Amino acid sequence: MSSPTNSGFLQPLVSAVLSGFVLVGCQSVPAPPAPPDSSLATQLDASLRILAAPGSRESERDGALADSRRLTADRLPDLLEDATKSALIPAGPERSGVHAPADFANLAPVPTSRVTTPGLHRVGIGLPMVGALPPADANAPRAGYRVPLTLLALPKSNPSECCDAALVDPDRVRSVRTVHGEFAIAMDLEAPIDAIRATGPSPVAGLLKLIRPGRFSGTPRVVFLQPFAPDKIPVVLVHGLMSTPLMWAPLVKALLADERIRTHFQFWFFFYPTGQPVPLSALQLREALDAVARDHGPHKPMVLIGHSMGGILSRAQVSRMSAREAETIRSGVASLPETSLVRRALIFDPRRDVSRAVFMFTPHRGSRLAANNLGAWGIRLIRLPDWLLGTMMHYALLIPGIAEERPPTSIHGLSPNSSFLRALDRTQPTVPTHTILGDRGRRRGSLLASSDGVVAYSSAHLAAAKSEVVVPAGHGGFDHPLAIAELRRILHQELAETSGPGKSASMTSNSMPGKHRDAANKRK
Repeated sequence: MSSPTNSGFLQPLVSAVLSGFVLVGCQSVPAPPAPPDSSLATQLDASLRILAAPGSRESERDGALADSRRLTADRLPDLLEDATKSALIPAGPERSGVHAPADFANLAPVPTSRVTTPGLHRVGIGLPMVGALPPADANAPRAGYRVPLTLLALPKSNPSECCDAALVDPDRVRSVRTVHGEFAIAMDLEAPIDAIRATGPSPVAGLLKLIRPGRFSGTPRVVFLQPFAPDKIPVVLVHGLMSTPLMWAPLVKALLADERIRTHFQFWFFFYPTGQPVPLSALQLREALDAVARDHGPHKPMVLIGHSMGGILSRAQVSRMSAREAETIRSGVASLPETSLVRRALIFDPRRDVSRAVFMFTPHRGSRLAANNLGAWGIRLIRLPDWLLGTMMHYALLIPGIAEERPPTSIHGLSPNSSFLRALDRTQPTVPTHTILGDRGRRRGSLLASSDGVVAYSSAHLAAAKSEVVVPAGHGGFDHPLAIAELRRILHQELAETSGPGKSASMTSNSMPGKHRDAANKRK
């Protein structure tokens, strides 16, 4: 037998979670622990007996789980072949959460789980695995999707026939019933996120894409963490200057550890070169989201979450910039053809498929760092792509003076002197918004004098926000526990407000943990 390598597609999963499996033909005669040279079925059965015994010590149970995982990994090709004709039958009429190995381009075992986020793991029987799906759509990660799986191997009544095996989704199939009792199924949801590198390259790549945005591979796009699910609410994460989607990995893991969030939300990432003009990046985000709707069809209203400059891009999606306002940014823009790049970047309407936006450490009124010597040094390093320079020259005939000016970079656009930021700040978001900002604790006096080291409170504060939480952290504190707690609260609020009749109770501002509630400074 050999391990399957056929490419395939994951069949749509029903939303109900199974309570367990029924094993056909398990051993029922007690037996002592098996010697090392016994059959696989006998050794697996011995491990189950230890797990089922009321008097088993914790060390014995840990050893039994480790042994069964090792035994399964040692016979992986044969057991995957057996899983194609599994005798493990769901309790209901449908095989929800049970997969054929041939559905995946590759299957990689996880012999030892790396636990950094406990809520993504469950101790139990079976071998956690990562299944690879090919990049079958425009929003898939370059290397394809990675999904969590668990390979179950349980002994048959006839040891010479070895085992019943099944490849299951551990987030849907929680337990398996045998004659030795019911056992939890092992789950590792963290390994697929690590394997996919949270859909983004390293921070070094973020620096290169700041100073050389023309070297960005392909076009700015939205990347899905998992295959598109029309019944789940999209959470769109937009990174900031000199960064990539990889920055979101700790935050995404912490949010997915909440079972209700991973059941009802899907995570998307916007990846773009951060050295180009801010209005252009906002336009590219708008067009990338349009492409998702065009390619995948209707989806539930989105929640936008932007960090730093990503918050500015997100705010532009829920704001209206009229031709009159755009004229304050660049005189003559209203006379440009409607299809022109400059006009589309500076004159826009709010999206109708966004339900709320969260701004994290966002410089709504700019950052002084972008206007000082450090900002000037960064501006000199950035080399805008030739296509953008050519476009600016094309409009030189229509807008006098544009050819004599240095084309604006993202750092120009983050200065307190930015005419685009000033015009955007005069708009009112069309959806509920929330603010999360940082305070390094170096302020003297009131909160109004605080800063996260990059963005001052006076710039990050948004009067229209429905909630505002200040976390004791610097500009990179987007994954601070209080920031994550606030995002979790917001997503639960979104779920509660968008669910239909019979909706279950969820967290609200009145049920926040005490420490978190004390840190929340609400501004209306």
